[in-house]
Amino acid sequence: MQEITGKVFTLSSQIEARDLPDGTRLLKQLARIEYLALDPAQQGILRLFDGQRTVEAILHELLQQEQHPDIRGFYDLVFSAISRGFLIERGAEDVTTILRRESSAGSHWRGIAAAVVITLLGGWAIGAGNWEPIKELSGWFQVLLFISLGLSLSSAWAAAALDVFGRVAYHPRLRLDRLVPFFSVDMRDAFMGGRICEVSVAAQALAAPFLLAIFAWLTCSDTALLASVLTAMILGSPFGTTPAHTLLHALLRKQYELPRCADQFLNTKLLVTLFNWKAKLQEERYFLGYCTYAILWLGFAFRFANQLMAAHGRLVYQQLSQRRTGEEAALSLVVYWLLAIVLVAIVAYLVWVVLRGIYRYLAPQLFHAESKVRQSVSMARPNDKDLVIFLGETLLCGELPTEVRGELVRAMHYVIIEPGKTITRERDPGSAMFLVYRGSVEVLKEDESGHNQPITQLIRGDAFGEIALLDKVPRTSSVKALERVALLMLSREEFERILVSNLGSAQIKKLIQVSAFLRRNPLFERWHPQALLQISRQFVLEECTAGQKVIEEGKINSSFYLVYDGEFTVRKQGKTLVALKPGDFCGEISLLRNIPATADVVAGDKARFLRLDKERFLRLVSHDFLTGLTIETAVASGSGQTGGKA
Repeated sequence: MQEITGKVFTLSSQIEARDLPDGTRLLKQLARIEYLALDPAQQGILRLFDGQRTVEAILHELLQQEQHPDIRGFYDLVFSAISRGFLIERGAEDVTTILRRESSAGSHWRGIAAAVVITLLGGWAIGAGNWEPIKELSGWFQVLLFISLGLSLSSAWAAAALDVFGRVAYHPRLRLDRLVPFFSVDMRDAFMGGRICEVSVAAQALAAPFLLAIFAWLTCSDTALLASVLTAMILGSPFGTTPAHTLLHALLRKQYELPRCADQFLNTKLLVTLFNWKAKLQEERYFLGYCTYAILWLGFAFRFANQLMAAHGRLVYQQLSQRRTGEEAALSLVVYWLLAIVLVAIVAYLVWVVLRGIYRYLAPQLFHAESKVRQSVSMARPNDKDLVIFLGETLLCGELPTEVRGELVRAMHYVIIEPGKTITRERDPGSAMFLVYRGSVEVLKEDESGHNQPITQLIRGDAFGEIALLDKVPRTSSVKALERVALLMLSREEFERILVSNLGSAQIKKLIQVSAFLRRNPLFERWHPQALLQISRQFVLEECTAGQKVIEEGKINSSFYLVYDGEFTVRKQGKTLVALKPGDFCGEISLLRNIPATADVVAGDKARFLRLDKERFLRLVSHDFLTGLTIETAVASGSGQTGGKA
């Protein structure tokens, strides 16, 4: 992901824009049918991509402004805009082949025509029946026809709703993926109409079963009534891209572009979240609202299937007792077992959700991913001389004396990991450090819904896992092999013995200690270890005399400071505000907002700090993608909980 920082991008010419009353701008990539929602700040960022400056230069320019951007949001926006075709690289050919746009009205009338055809085909089946239970094959055929009619009408009315809002219904087609043929349209363009459009389209799609029920009441057709209930359950299902899920998503989500990911949350994180009820979720309303609806829907589906099964059970018992055979008895038995399968499937799914939640809760304590890595130790390792040379080329061990590197090599295990295998898992306790000797691995971070999102890739010479050992904290990310990868693994005990306790080079010991020190700081808590090691080399460790003013109120500050030892005092107009202790930081507000210092920072006795000059600090922030995941924490806090001073 970092390779984009040096590239130049410009806005695509194939963009439709629509402004909402709340200031949000909705964009549509006409050639690829992709969508993007921008707040006013994001709109200003995209306007800077004029095909003249690199991504790094744009971010650096923004950081020099008094009102700097949300840096995490900056990179999220850039990556999203590139992947969806809104930003194209300078010199690349803009996509000009626009997909054929089906008119909304055309889709609407096509939908009605399809519904009429299905109605005519099923017209002969209309009539009174007895669906508790349905005894004849023709009765179930009628039910399927009515379900097909209901699903087709749902799509037709959704297309009509899109037409009212001036939006487009794409790809009208006949689908067969719900056991019955039905007419369908792509309703994604409701996004460009805003939330009201999304809600209206989804609500109109959900109205079809109710009109089918009215038809059943007017014609006294129990078959059509049963079909209306089944159609309502299909359209009201919380699973998949159904109108019900669309409606919940439109009503409950906070982020405009949040994907429909609540089903993933239900499958993986609901139980753990209930155990840890104090944890706050940004999309709590959407996730918990969806889960509540899904459980209620499953309960209704279970009860409804159970009633049908009981009715058919009585019929099957009656037929068996009378020793009746033939088509009618066979159909009753088939329906009975199908309903039994539905009931078992619902129970099995709920049990699976519970068991998966329990496993997720207990896995970090009982099932460590690294225990399997230890079983992959290979005896066919390179010779020690080559490994010593390799360690000398790495960022972490490059400055170690040769004899220490030799001792390190003898303590390391050489392991081979197959593609797709997990090496470390987020939330597991760390038991080893790893160096990539050959191949590449991917670092993954779990988002709020439970999806693992890729952060970066590590290649030969990169290290991972050392921060968890230094800080004695659980793994903060997962690492998986992208290909057949060879790793050097160092146990916690040997890591502490060689690289911490008995390290011969004071400079390297400082590097490791500073990187671990930075890792504990809220400003750097999301940085990858490689980025921490790189910036650790840029910090200068300085001692202060008691009473020395590190930052002076009202004067321009030129450095960022981290308290390493001792204590510093923050004073404003002679009044003491707070004491800064090791791990606290100061100076970033004046640097990032380009304003004079707002308070004095005075050193206490035997105090030391880590200093980074402004230009280097801003350059690192704007050049390294991983640094973009960190700065907003301190800036957003203003006064900061443990930092954000002066």
